[in-house]
Amino acid sequence: MKVLNKPVDMIAVFYRSGKVEPVKFKYEDAPVTVHRILKRYDEKLAGNRRICFVCINDGAKVYELKYEVDTQVWYLFKM
Repeated sequence: MKVLNKPVDMIAVFYRSGKVEPVKFKYEDAPVTVHRILKRYDEKLAGNRRICFVCINDGAKVYELKYEVDTQVWYLFKM
């Protein structure tokens, strides 16, 4: 997996319980749909809380998305 750490435009679902779930994002002007979330974990980087998602697309492509809670920015971390 290649480390990118680039901000992306994201469509996500925010539940009342506080749970966040990514649905679709745009990478290099092409839409990428999140078919399944394999792993979800929290991390703190330089005092900033991030929610991390390891996702799968089309059964073959695995990628990692990170949501920075304080700035409300989504990052494509690895692909």
